[in-house]
Formats: sequence, C-alpha cells, structure tokens
Amino acid sequence: MTPSRVIAAAVMLLVASGGAVFPAAGVAVAEPNSSSNTAIPADGPDYGVNETRFPLLWSEDLDQQNRSSDEFEDTIPSELEFSARLAGSTDVPFEKPIEDVERWNSGDIQDFDPGGEKTSVHPEGAHLEDGIYIRDAHASIAAVQPSTVLHSGNTSTQYITPDGQVLTIADYRVRVPDDDTSGSVRHHWSIAESAIDTVILQTESWVLDADRGHRSTLEYRGLSGTQNLTVEATITARLRHETRTCTDYNSSIGSCEGSWETEVDYPTEQVTATDSRHAVVTQINDRGGKRVTFENETTHTGAVIHPGTRWSAIDVGSDARLRGNWWFYSAGVDGWQTMVSRTDTETTQTNSSVRPAQLHAIPTQKRPDMPSKATEDAEPPLVIEEAWGSEHAGPSLPGEIAIPTVGNYTNATSIAVRSETLPAATFDDVTVHGIVRGQSETISVTDNGTVRDTTLELTVLEANSSGTLVQATVTETTTGDPVTTGQVEIGNQSAALNASGMAVFELEKRSSSLITGQYVPADWWHADQLYSAAEDRTTVPPNYPEFQKLVQLFLVTLLWFLPAALAVYGFDYLTGGAVLGLRDY
Repeated sequence: MTPSRVIAAAVMLLVASGGAVFPAAGVAVAEPNSSSNTAIPADGPDYGVNETRFPLLWSEDLDQQNRSSDEFEDTIPSELEFSARLAGSTDVPFEKPIEDVERWNSGDIQDFDPGGEKTSVHPEGAHLEDGIYIRDAHASIAAVQPSTVLHSGNTSTQYITPDGQVLTIADYRVRVPDDDTSGSVRHHWSIAESAIDTVILQTESWVLDADRGHRSTLEYRGLSGTQNLTVEATITARLRHETRTCTDYNSSIGSCEGSWETEVDYPTEQVTATDSRHAVVTQINDRGGKRVTFENETTHTGAVIHPGTRWSAIDVGSDARLRGNWWFYSAGVDGWQTMVSRTDTETTQTNSSVRPAQLHAIPTQKRPDMPSKATEDAEPPLVIEEAWGSEHAGPSLPGEIAIPTVGNYTNATSIAVRSETLPAATFDDVTVHGIVRGQSETISVTDNGTVRDTTLELTVLEANSSGTLVQATVTETTTGDPVTTGQVEIGNQSAALNASGMAVFELEKRSSSLITGQYVPADWWHADQLYSAAEDRTTVPPNYPEFQKLVQLFLVTLLWFLPAALAVYGFDYLTGGAVLGLRDY
C-alpha cells in the first residue's frame, strides 16, 4: 500500500470515529518508537476519551517519518492501531476544537498523588515558594478550559470563553528543625498540623471561586476582555516546639541533678504560592450582516457576514459551512512530563502522573474557503466573493510539531458570499463557531434590499480625424432613473457618473469603429446603493464630407479638367479624327 493510500485510509477511519482530521502532507505512516517517546502518557486513554483519538492529542511526540509503508501491506490494522501508527508518524490537526482535551484534563488531574507532610510533589516546571518551615510550596495551573492557544506571527495568545474552569494542583512539605537532646536546655520539634487552607481563583479585580486541598477545579463566569487568572494557595503549618530546661545541670558529667521544666509553644507559618495565566476572553458579538437579492437573477442571493470574532466555521442553513483559516492540534503542556518529589534529604524524578493537554490553533490557509460540494450537475451551495480583514504573518511552530502553516493570512472579520441554490430565507440566521470549544452563536442577517438591474447606453456625440467624443448614460432598467454611483470603463479609461447618471469620454482615433463600455458599480457587499453591472456597444459612424464641401470639390475638379477636355476635342476636330479617332465618319 502506498503512503498516500495509507494516509487516506487512516483519515477515513478517524473521520468515521467522530472527528474530521487531516495529516501533514507528504508524510508516510510509520509506527512510533515508544521506548524513546515519553510525550504520550503511559496510562493510555481514559475518562471518556475515545481510544482512537487519544494518540492524536500529543502532537509534540517524536515522529518516525522515515519508515516504509510496506510493513502495512500484509495486515490491515485495526482502527486503534491505525490511529496510533498515524500519530507516531506525523501530527494530526482537527477541523474544529475538540472536547477530548477537556475530558482528559478533568479526569487526569485526579491522578495527582501529593507527597505527605514531609514530601512535596510538583511538576518540573512549577514555581516554588519557601518559608522557614514550609518548603517547596506550589500551586500549579494544569489547565484553563475550554481554551485555545492561537499562534500568529511571533505571538501566542490563550483565548478562553466567558465561563470556564481552572484546574489546579498544590503541594508543600514541612521542614521540622532538628531536635537538640544535649545540654541544660533541650528542644524537641514535631508537626502539630498543616494544611492547604484555601485555593482561590482571582483576577486583578475580584475573587472568582475558592476551594481547599491538593486538587481543585475552580469555576469562573461572566469574564470579558483581557484577564490575568491567578490561583493562590494559602498553606499553613503549625509546629509543636517543646523546650525542656534543667534547674540544676551538672555540665561536667552532662547530667541534670535538679528537675526539668517544660514549656511548649506552637510556631505557626503561612506561605502563599501562586500561578497565573494571561488570557483573552473571546466573545461572538452579534454584528450580524446583510442579505441582498438580485433583480436580474431571481434565484441568486448574496450575504455579507460579520462574525464579530475569530471563527472556525460559519453554518448557513444545514448544508453549507464556510471554513475559516484555523485548524487545531493538541499537545501536552510544557513542564508536566516529569514529576519531582522533594524531601529534606533527596530529590527524585519520575514520569508525571498528571499530563494536561492544551488545544492550539494555527492558520493553515491564506483565506477562508468553502469546502466544495459541487458536482457535474450542480454548483457549490456557496461561493465566496470576498473575505477581508487584517493581514498577519503566519507562525513558526516548534520543530516537534509537524503541521504546515501559511506564511501570511487574512484574519477575515467580514466575508461576502453568494448562492445560486439556497433560498433567501436560509440567510436570515447563520451560526458562527469560534476558535474555542463550545463557543457558537446564531447571529441575525438583515434584509438590505435588492441589487437593481441597470442599462448602459453609449452615444457618439462627435467623431473626426482626431478622435471620438462618447457619452455614457446609466439608468435603472425598471424605472429609468439615473444611476449616480459607480463608474464607466471604455478601454483603458474610466469616469465616474455625474448627478445625471452620465459620463463623457474623449477617445483617441482608433483602427476599429466598435466601442465597448462597461458600467462597474461598487461591489454590493461594500455599497449602500446596490446596482448590477451593465455593458453596451456602439460604432463610430463613417466620416462623410458635408454637402457644401462635396459641391465645392465637384466645381474645382470641373474647372481643372474642362480646359483639357476641350483642347483634346478641338485637336481631334481639326485632324478629322485621324489621330485620336474620337469622331466617326
């Protein structure tokens, strides 16, 4: 089986399992080397994640791109095997934000096993706080979800929805001072109690949610704008400090000859550990759009849609979907592959039991498109007339992410479409899907009128040897009213219409007598007054001399040639017709 056929088969299997995907182009399928690849969690799919989708969540794994697909010719792998082999050969993006990432994270965080009072367990990338007694304290954000990290140019921005969750783990250890068991004053230390008192989620303005303990799922609602989401874990330790003092101590023999007096105090310490995520709340603002019909094409409908956000798809009716620039991939969060355990005396590292994943968005095409559903007998349901917005440079992804991106792209904030088959009412409401999972909104498209048919008439006002004067007149076909917007083009000249719907052209002398002109209106998706294009042809009339000039020419010619004719006749008369033979005898 050829590499292309292997990839096609894999994609068909994965699509059938519930997610549209495509592999990076030009990469042959091969099995991953699991012994050298720790990017994929060893415990495998769980928590409701589809087992065929699970291997695709870890795009930062080591890809084996140089293996031959011949090894697959003898057997037909199962759907699960194909998914694993495909994920081990390349990185597979998704057509839309998937929910599997959130399912995995919500379940996987429960696998965190704290270390107890004298051992702190933390991901390798955690920021640690130390006090006098409380050491290696941390609060580590595993995930903010649903969210998507969008890559554009040299920047990466995490986008979140107004309502969501922050998944956090926290731990610490308590350093107990060494006992002193010699001398007249002796000390004994122990832990009375310790706890993670509170774990709060806050922005710069207010507290959003609170919890306690080593694992927290914190909720937020109603956010907007740009936010710093901060998790703050407050850890308290209370130690028991027993001091024994001898009333009569014999230092020479190291013995108390009196009595021991005991005092107990409870030193208490509080340490706060924090972690933050900078995020932008993305919302679909109902900027709506406008819909137009066409006077001269009654089956056609046009619409301009303003999604009001970065968007992954726009549904028009049930059968037409516009696809945005963005495709999505999932990868593990940096700093979580290794879990570190710290005590007073040693530090050990193991493969992490908590492996959060993050969804990413990248531009893979310059402009939005309409996946073609055209056939030999039917046009696609939608045609994109124009998409406009700000221009951006494409991102450069880390080397371990094997997904192609574009060098430049248009972040389309508006898109104009036309249909020859969908009823006009189909455009009344369209559904915009954002780049963050679960974000979709139905927006209204208002009726903006009809693109009216126009008539262009070209009239030759004057034609001479130096050129031709042509008048162009544009009117509404139905009413005859003048059209005052847009311009007329004749050859390489163009002129705007005046208040009477006219424009005048001075054309140089040309070899052809045929003159063709076009009325070019403003594009209906940008214009307030809606008109269709029109065309007309006319010919330059022959340049005949005036009657007076013809008479003058005749008289001048007669005066020139009459004497010569008389002289010839006279000569013939005198010779009797013998020379010229003009006379008959």
